[in-house]
Formats: sequence, C-alpha cells, structure tokens
Amino acid sequence: MTYWLYRTIAALPLAYAYHLSTVIAWLTQSVVKYRVKTVDRNLRAAFPGETDEWYLTTRKRFYKQFAEVAVESLYGWRIPKAELEERMKLVGWEPLQASSETTPKPGILLSIHHGNWEWLMQRASLAASAPLDGVYKPLHDKGADRFALESRGRWGATLVTMKAMGRHVLRNRRNPRVLALLADQAPGKRETAHWTQFMNQPAGFFLGPATLANITQYPVYFVRGKRLNRGYYEVELIEICREPGTLSQEALIERYVELAEETIRSEPESYLWSNRRWKRSPPQATLTESGAVSDEIQSNP
Repeated sequence: MTYWLYRTIAALPLAYAYHLSTVIAWLTQSVVKYRVKTVDRNLRAAFPGETDEWYLTTRKRFYKQFAEVAVESLYGWRIPKAELEERMKLVGWEPLQASSETTPKPGILLSIHHGNWEWLMQRASLAASAPLDGVYKPLHDKGADRFALESRGRWGATLVTMKAMGRHVLRNRRNPRVLALLADQAPGKRETAHWTQFMNQPAGFFLGPATLANITQYPVYFVRGKRLNRGYYEVELIEICREPGTLSQEALIERYVELAEETIRSEPESYLWSNRRWKRSPPQATLTESGAVSDEIQSNP
C-alpha cells in the first residue's frame, strides 16, 4: 500500500506537491507533533546560547523543509534527467569525471542527511564517470523500501547494504567504482565506532568508510549540498583525502565530521534534527583520544 501511495504522490506535478508539503509540515509539527521534543533538544544542544525565538524559527523552518524534501524525494521517482541536472548544479566534480577516452575515475563520496540527499544520490550517479554503488539501510516497510530502491537506482546506481559492501568491493576490485555513503548515522552497539564531538555533543561514527578507503585506496570526498531555492541545490565536491594511507582511519573521520559541521552551521534548518543521533553515550576515556587525532589532521592538511 505504501508503494502505491508514494507512486500517487510522485505522479503530481512538483508545484502541486509543494502545496501538499505545506499541509504535511503543519500536520507533522502541530498535530502529530512528530519528534518535536527531539528536534528542540537537538537544536538547543547543537546551538547553545541562541534565543528562544531562534529555536522556534529554526524548528518551523526545519519542518517546512523536511516536508518539501519529502515530496521532492517522491517526485525523484520520475524526475526527468534534464530537470534533475538543472535542479542540482555541480561544483568541483572534475576529479570524478572523465572523457570517453580515459579510464573512469573512482572515489568514495561521504555526505550527511542535509538538504535533499535522495536527489543527491541520483545526481551523483549521473555525474560520476565510474559506476556508482550506494550504501543503504533497508527500510522496515517493504513498500517504502521497494520505492526507495527504484528511485535511487534510476540512473544505474547499485544499492548495497553496509554488511554486504565489503564483499561487493572485493568482487569488483578490478573495476573502478564510486562508493556513496551517508555516514552521519549513529552506529549500532556492536559496531566499531570512532567517538568525537559533533555539534557540541559526543557522537560515535562508523569506521566503515575509512576501512573502505584503505581497502580500495580510492580518494575520499565530502559532498556538500546547499539549498539555493525551493527545489534547487548546489552540490559541491570537497576533497577529504587523495591518498587514504596518509591519514589514519580516525583522522579521516574527524575531517569528515569537520566538514559536516561546517555544512550544518551554514544552513541549520536543512539538517535532519528529528533523528535521535545523540542517543548513546561514549565509552569512558574515548573522547580524550580525539585531541591526538586533531593534531594528526593539522599535520596532514
């Protein structure tokens, strides 16, 4: 049922879908009150010292954009290629682009839940010269999962779970690939994590992206999405590490976190504040190690 509901909304012209998003934003924030307490708590912890008016305004803007990105993402199931390219302008993507006479250029793309990350996956599939593999977590709702897989894979991307990514990379190690991950989600209790400060709070990060970099020796990039207007974005490619062996796994993740924070602070309302990102506490003495990692980053700019 979810699949066909999403298909119905996706069939709407985007201009009409935005009218629907206004209703969704009001229902989500004021009626259902979907994770309002979580959003408030996260904003106050991430931006201490702001006024109550700032928190209220940013929360309203968050729910507005949350709803707009939701309908944009559904529209992504059928968005024409030319329209997607017009709505997602690229900046600095030359390192992943190649002429027809040259070998496709591999890389690892790391981003965050900021702006329209669903369109970002599709746009990266079109922009990269090598085939793109997107790491994803299967959704509990089978209809929603089917819809997401169809939408994300429209332009040839292969969707692979994090658990299967290692085997997938080894099978394709002779062929250049582009690996894309949203690496800002909280790791599970049994997963190896690097703990650091993220938006003024202790947070654990997967070491998986850094492990993949060591296995593949692909250059690592941060993908920054900037909202220009409703439905229009700028997508910038920023180098994290050209040669993964020059940084430790922890230092690579620290650089990613630094770029993630810069992105969020420049456009706070566009981050996924409804996510219970900071629900776990770090092991004792873990954060004291991050100072040495920061020194390593400074010595390897």
